[in-house]
Order: sequence, then structure tokens, then C-alpha cells
Amino acid sequence: MTTSPQAPVFFCHGVPGCPQDAAFLATNGRVVVAPNLLACEGSAPLEHLASTFGAAVAQNGGQAFHVVGFSIGAMAALRLAAERPKQVARVTVVSPAAPLQLGEFLPDMAGAPVFKLAMKRPRVLRMLTAAQGLLARNVPGMLIKQLFAKCGVQERALLADPQFVTALTEGMRNSFVTHRAGYLAYLAAYVADWSDVLRNVQAPVEIWHGDKDTWAPLEMADAIKDLVPSSCVLHVVPNGEHYSTLKAVRLG
Repeated sequence: MTTSPQAPVFFCHGVPGCPQDAAFLATNGRVVVAPNLLACEGSAPLEHLASTFGAAVAQNGGQAFHVVGFSIGAMAALRLAAERPKQVARVTVVSPAAPLQLGEFLPDMAGAPVFKLAMKRPRVLRMLTAAQGLLARNVPGMLIKQLFAKCGVQERALLADPQFVTALTEGMRNSFVTHRAGYLAYLAAYVADWSDVLRNVQAPVEIWHGDKDTWAPLEMADAIKDLVPSSCVLHVVPNGEHYSTLKAVRLG
């Protein structure tokens, strides 16, 4: 397995989200593979992830990847690093959502109601997601307004960017309409305890996290850093929020 300081990037988007999230990551001209993680119909989401990543490695001549995970996509990125150490040269996680079992995070998370439903009332969550699908299909602006009701200055500035709104709208459709089953499966995987994954990461890890993130509190970055046994560097982005931090990342 060959590695390189300029390894190609394998991007794991957020949940909700879509491959277009990668457009906001500065990759310095590297090859970027950004699969649709939610397109896992007929297979378990993490099996689909492993298969997709294996195919990407083979297509790139066996070269190890720099794996980047955004938000809940951090779970996917860190799992790949833990399970396929020879194929992952390094890991960058951005605004990472850490395992919920590592701290009292939920009170500070904008998505707490969704995660609580995923843990205790999955049937109600399916109904909620169906309703969100109707909004995403017919009035996506209303859904985005609801989801960003408590965002701060930097996120509001992003909502004035047509490119960002287009990607966000596609992410809502991908999660709540086209691949709703994949979205629900990823939520179920996230709320389960996956903290042992962190203990098995061998590749060097960089964490980028905003200190004003209302979706994933900064304490989540500290929790990940404390458990990862390999080299782990935390970059705190002043006034950074969830999506705006993705635009601030500079890949090493």
C-alpha cells in the first residue's frame, strides 16, 4: 500500500447531507472521491461504506486515502481508519459528532430531539422524517429555515450564498426523500455506542471544530481527542459554527 503527503481525499458527508458538501472543502487540487453514503439500499450502511471505500482504493491503484468526515460523517471516517489502517493515510474530522455515550452532550445539541427519537422512538422518527420529506420536496426553504432557526452569524451568512443553499437543499432531498432509509440507518448507527472505534484508530487525526457550534458542541472534539491513541491535533476555529467550519479547513 502506497501513501503520499498529497493522498487523494475520500469525503464522508454529513447526515443529513450529500456528496455536494465536499464543494466547501479546500482540497488544494487533490483527487476527491465523495460518495453518497446514504445510497445503501439493500445493505447495512457501514457495510456499504466499507464496500464503497474498498472500490475507491482499488480504482486509485491501491493508494491510501486521506479520509475526511464532516459532522456525523466523522463516524464513517473514523470507522474506516479503525478497520482499514493500511488504506487510510490520515484522517481529518470537521465539526465531528462524537459518540453520545462519552458525555452529557445532548442538552447543547440542536439536533437533540432527533437523536432522542432515534434512541427511544424510532417509529416516531420515521413519521417525522416522512413529514420532513414533504417539506424537502415541496418547500425546502421552509425546512432549511426550521433547521437553522438557532444558527449564529456565520451560518446566517452562508444562507445568503446560493451555492451553499443549493447544496443544502440537495442534502435535505437526499436524506428525507431519495434515501430516507439510508438516513435513518445512519442515525441508528450513530446513536449506538461506537466509542470503541476511536480506540482502534492508528492513522494521525486532525480535528477542526468551531467554538460556536450549536449542532456538535466543542466538548465532542475533546472527547474524540482523549480516546484516539494515535497522534491527534485539535484546531479550534474562533467563532466557527457547524457548516462554516467546513469552509475554514486547510488539509495538511
